[in-house]
Amino acid sequence: MSRTGAHFDREAAEAAERFAPLGWAFFGKWHRAQTQRILRIARGGASTRSIDEALAEVWNVEQPVLLRTIAMPLGRFGRGIDLDFQRRCQQRQTLIDVAISCHNDGRYAAAIPLTLAQIDGLTRELTGSTFFRSKLSETERDYIDDSTLAGVEGNLPTVRKAFSAPVDQVGRYGSVSRHGVMHGQDLSYASNINSTKTLVLLGALIEHLEERSKARAQKWRRDRDIARSKLNGVDDNGRLHDSRGLEEMYMFRVELHSWVEAEQSRGGAPAELALERKAHELLIHAGLQNRRFAVLELTDERLAWTFQTPSGHHMGAAARWADPRMSPWSADQWTWDAPDAPSAGPWNDAIGWTEWNGEAVTPNWRFDGFYTG
Repeated sequence: MSRTGAHFDREAAEAAERFAPLGWAFFGKWHRAQTQRILRIARGGASTRSIDEALAEVWNVEQPVLLRTIAMPLGRFGRGIDLDFQRRCQQRQTLIDVAISCHNDGRYAAAIPLTLAQIDGLTRELTGSTFFRSKLSETERDYIDDSTLAGVEGNLPTVRKAFSAPVDQVGRYGSVSRHGVMHGQDLSYASNINSTKTLVLLGALIEHLEERSKARAQKWRRDRDIARSKLNGVDDNGRLHDSRGLEEMYMFRVELHSWVEAEQSRGGAPAELALERKAHELLIHAGLQNRRFAVLELTDERLAWTFQTPSGHHMGAAARWADPRMSPWSADQWTWDAPDAPSAGPWNDAIGWTEWNGEAVTPNWRFDGFYTG
């Protein structure tokens, strides 16, 4: 689903009006034909229970893959802007995958609090306060936008009321109230319907918050870079304390070499001007200055380049393909990691170059990876 056309806006608004009070958060992964069918049922006066069962069946039976992958877009948060933030979001994704596994196994008592905890953490990180607030008027506008289905008026703010409802006495309510679940006040919260509602809410919040996450990631990157710019020296492993751009350089190397190899597989190395344009595009996307990049050599079989980091340190990489037309992914590779720039590729002057065998050897090429970073 996408938010286009006045008719569809009306349809989305009706879905929010009818389903949000029940705790169902509307967003782009909803099955349109099934949503239209259940709207017709709701217009006909169907009970709350019937609507809940129908919507839960759509998510668990008609489109289980979408429910299973509901947290996948989190892996994009921070990409190309702030790798630390991207790692945090991907680590959240792994925790949500555990919740989804629990849901699919019927262990709803575990799935629901796991998902609620990640909703709490994600919204705190991106908005400064939890989605589950008792005083709704203060941040209600935070969950409305003009670009996503999740942000349609009357959707997330209304769903929030259901999930933020207080539960003052212990009992068997079977509600989606976070207070009832996390504080042990509701002893019958664990159902397929409530677990599905909670996962669907997470999906809607991810859709709504993705654009906002870019601005937050840029701020965190700026703040961290300012702090690192004031540091000198190296750590116990020889890695620069002023590590601005180092991990981004690792990703840049992977992306640039992959692009060159793809170009080779189509009939030869790219022209140097095309390579520089691609490098500048990747550097800008990574928040690095493209004027610090220089090509040392480019032929059908060889590539060598260097980059001066914001701290003044020089990083570089080189690759030599035995037969780029037949085996574009097989190459001898080297990296450069030194205060001064290399004067030539390693095949002409090997001093200072380090062979790359799939893992970083020198400290400033180290990359902590994703998910476990």
